[in-house]
Amino acid sequence: MNPSIIAMLVIVVVVAAVIVAWYLQKNIRFSKGNYGKSAVKSALHRYALTHNYKVLENVQMQLDGQTQTIDYVLVGFFGLLFVSALQGKGDFYGDFKEPRWTFVDDEKKVRFDNPVLEMDKKLEMFRRLMAQKKVYNIKVDSAVVISSTKSDIPMYLSHVRDENIVMSLKEFKKFLGAEKFEKDNGLDVEKICDVLSHLAD
Repeated sequence: MNPSIIAMLVIVVVVAAVIVAWYLQKNIRFSKGNYGKSAVKSALHRYALTHNYKVLENVQMQLDGQTQTIDYVLVGFFGLLFVSALQGKGDFYGDFKEPRWTFVDDEKKVRFDNPVLEMDKKLEMFRRLMAQKKVYNIKVDSAVVISSTKSDIPMYLSHVRDENIVMSLKEFKKFLGAEKFEKDNGLDVEKICDVLSHLAD
């Protein structure tokens, strides 16, 4: 057999093996329930690395006996981006005004707390904590990112706000490219990271 054909076959086999390994790893992480968070984390860290920003994980806040946890906070010169990460292979049904949403796949139907209202609670607690520390005028954006093993996620949402913070991982990556995250609003990244690390003290 022609050596060039053999070399090409070897390359095809290696590439196929890499793709299969990647797909299996992705599905294993998904079955363990950590694919959504790890995918969002990777996207945030890649973005932060190119902008000299910081990414904080599982930021805890405590106020008046209540505790809130933010999956990820992107800290940059623009301000802050609070991110909640969800995952699912099925369909998502949600009303922005209702307290519970529904996830449906071939095997189950799951009800869960409205992630938009949950994000509102986190934002409200953060603002109150910042007011106590006399820290004002921090621009805060938010996103609820739903990940799947597929690029398209069926989401049936009603009473959506003017700015829809619920998005797929693909949409989130485009969202990070918005001009507002490039703007320098004079935020001291290191100082705010220190403040965020002590919100549960």
